[in-house]
Amino acid sequence: MNEIRREILDADMIVFVTPLYYYGMSAQLKILIDRFCAFNSSINRKHMKSALIAAAWNSDDWTFDALEAHYKTLVRYLNFEDTGMILGAGCGTPAMTRRSDFMTLAYELGRNLK
Repeated sequence: MNEIRREILDADMIVFVTPLYYYGMSAQLKILIDRFCAFNSSINRKHMKSALIAAAWNSDDWTFDALEAHYKTLVRYLNFEDTGMILGAGCGTPAMTRRSDFMTLAYELGRNLK
């Protein structure tokens, strides 16, 4: 975790990437975020940029509501500058994802960062 902490604090931006599992982030990402508690004040002072990229099998209009709320709370609490969210609904397989616009949207998000 010390190495990951250094990497995070040396960065200008953090991008949270996760599949959607039962309407939330993966356990692996949640464990990492939970470890932020040890250095919240250091993260907060950096005023880092952030983004969220997630993929889900479901495509209901409410599929990402809980994850989006959690991310927005992290942005507010950790003083991040949100640069956007790519919420890939209906992207349960690589083929489904290729047929969607979400890969292009993710590319454009990265391309437009300043």
